[in-house]
Amino acid sequence: MSKYRRGGQLVRSSARPQGQRRGNRAFYAVAEGEATEYDYLRHLNRIYGPDHRFLIQTHNQRRGLSASQVVDGACGALEKLGPDGVEVWALFDHDGQRDIDQACARARRHAIQPALSHPSFELWLLLHFQDFSPAAQNGSNDVIMEKLRAAHSAFANFREGSEHIDERRFEALRATNGIRKAAERARRMSATFATEVPSRQDPSTGLYRLIESLGIVAPSPRAADKLRSDSPGPAIPKARG
Repeated sequence: MSKYRRGGQLVRSSARPQGQRRGNRAFYAVAEGEATEYDYLRHLNRIYGPDHRFLIQTHNQRRGLSASQVVDGACGALEKLGPDGVEVWALFDHDGQRDIDQACARARRHAIQPALSHPSFELWLLLHFQDFSPAAQNGSNDVIMEKLRAAHSAFANFREGSEHIDERRFEALRATNGIRKAAERARRMSATFATEVPSRQDPSTGLYRLIESLGIVAPSPRAADKLRSDSPGPAIPKARG
């Protein structure tokens, strides 16, 4: 039986989500927003979960969490769920926050996988459609949002107040191997910041590591070896299919 959060407490659900079976690999994700990131995760569960045998459980959704608060939520979830059999992720944006490096370091100390997007999660969405210039954004999301709205008609009105990822938008993202392309582009971007602290990895997004860990996209051999040796968390499972 799966667990979910109600009123700030983790409780057991009475039934598994449709299409999910025993033996799924368990993931738990905490994000700073209440719409875009969680919508994306729900679609991953729906489309890829049954075949790749994973289930992503999510935190209660609150808008405007800081990076430190996201890590707090992830630490609390890990404490309640236990360290065995679940991989916990903390998803947050740079967004001009000053405690990014501390939040990432604290997450790793607690065997939590941080997925920082600099400057924002919208960069990850844009990479499904096209490459993005490595020029630093200095925390600004304006150029990325403009490019995302122009990249596909499904995102033409993607702006504050209309940031949900509905089925049409997710299908646009995954069309023509969009998720694989996003992971490859994000991996290349991150490789240029191999010696930089997280707060200086501008622009970049660590969402590709979650996609690899879920098994939707296979990591490069070098990336897989580095993740296994550097991360205190669970080993990255081999991609299936």
